[in-house]
Amino acid sequence: MAATVSSRLVFDTSVYIAILRDGRFAASFRERYRRDVPRTHMCSVVVQELLAGARTARHRRLAAALYEPFERARRIVVPTHRVWKHAGMVLSMLWNRLPAVRSRVARGLVNDALIALTARSIGAAVVTRNERDFRLIRGIRPFDLEIV
Repeated sequence: MAATVSSRLVFDTSVYIAILRDGRFAASFRERYRRDVPRTHMCSVVVQELLAGARTARHRRLAAALYEPFERARRIVVPTHRVWKHAGMVLSMLWNRLPAVRSRVARGLVNDALIALTARSIGAAVVTRNERDFRLIRGIRPFDLEIV
């Protein structure tokens, strides 16, 4: 949807879940993923979300197949103390400005803010299927965003 100028990328959990669950999306995204994986980093928050959703040993193996290559290549990015502080400020601003999103702030927007701001901290664009939440975050703290 939106073109990005970042040389680095961080794929949001929504992209990995779509790859695992939606054969059509996986097939259409495969070439893009192969092309971009050399400049892609995995956020530790994405690893946590993948593992939290892995309900069986097979699911855990599939998740590991996604993040272990990034571990071996030392391209895991972790939210710093500064990122955690900025995420807290973003969430506070969203809470105050948009009362309608308060339930999302409480439920899952924390992880999305951490992913967005961790990507921003290394100059990476976030690639996601979760347009609604990442656009909210970007409205408070700018970062490169691509919706797929």
